[in-house]
Amino acid sequence: MGNEIAMMYPNIIIYALIASGVVLLVWRRKRKFKKGIIVANTKYVKKTGYFKLLNAKYHLYNILIKVVCIMIILLCAVVSARLYKVDKHDEEYNNRDIMLCMDFSGSVNALNKDIIETMIETVKSLKEERFGITIFDSTSINLVPLTSDYNYVIYNLELIKAYFERKKPSVDVSECNNRGDVNSILRCISDKTSKITNNYLNHILTYGTRAMPGSSLIGDGVASCANTFKDGDGRTKIIILSTDNMVAGTQTITVPQASVYAKKKDIKVYPIGTKSIKNSLKYKGGLIDLANETGGAYFDYEDYSTNEINKKIEELNKSAIIKTTYVTKTELPELIVPYLLWLLPVLFVLDWRVRIWMI
Repeated sequence: MGNEIAMMYPNIIIYALIASGVVLLVWRRKRKFKKGIIVANTKYVKKTGYFKLLNAKYHLYNILIKVVCIMIILLCAVVSARLYKVDKHDEEYNNRDIMLCMDFSGSVNALNKDIIETMIETVKSLKEERFGITIFDSTSINLVPLTSDYNYVIYNLELIKAYFERKKPSVDVSECNNRGDVNSILRCISDKTSKITNNYLNHILTYGTRAMPGSSLIGDGVASCANTFKDGDGRTKIIILSTDNMVAGTQTITVPQASVYAKKKDIKVYPIGTKSIKNSLKYKGGLIDLANETGGAYFDYEDYSTNEINKKIEELNKSAIIKTTYVTKTELPELIVPYLLWLLPVLFVLDWRVRIWMI
């Protein structure tokens, strides 16, 4: 947007003009000459060319002094009026809360791994949005509450990614002490570290998700995710749900009940079905109903990549973009002060010349 230049106190200029007029009126008043000696027959002197030249110079410099004084008064008034520049620029950000709700049953691993890789890139581009992660199977864990600490979110996404990419050690850790050469011992220790890391990841990411009988209890998972959102904060609320929707066991909250709860909290649910439920209305029908009930949309993982799905979700939530205009004011004394500093010595020189001729 364009820049504008304005004055903070423009009335000062009016006062300065009035003051300048008063100065001119006072200056024009003829004052009686009170110094020097009265000389007769000065009319003869006034007719000489030298006197006329000095008199013309005197009046010229006197006029210049008046002009410079008025300019200084006006420039001082402009400085006092505080000239400033107005900069306006628009900034857009997404007023959204996004909860990644992941079914951690084994049949969803391929989808979850792909989603994690997409979400890492997505989170890096977020601005003013909050992101959270909940994982579930028979029970739910809120791994990352809604937060704008993107480094923390990415750290946990990378942790989940490492969990899905884990590899089993190729060497039995109990054999480390029996290795004869250094390289074999180091290789064994590396494998041991890998095993410890894998067990640690498996423990922190799945602890509690399988504490109860059953698997892929979607209703409980969605309700748990929905419960992390605050009510009445005016933000767009989104749940990205990855699941195969193959419920095994008794749900505390059914999917229809979870969809009613999500709708009540004004949350849009975007289920992403695994390849295993392609063309199976028995399994994806409930997810389609969940999406339609909450104002979201259902996506088949086989039809779109997770990156394409993410872009489609972005397009469906353009209303979450907020446009804010920021206004900054910058004072500009540097536009006036240099001229003022130049005029002051000019005034001193003119006054000095006039005083010489009057002596």
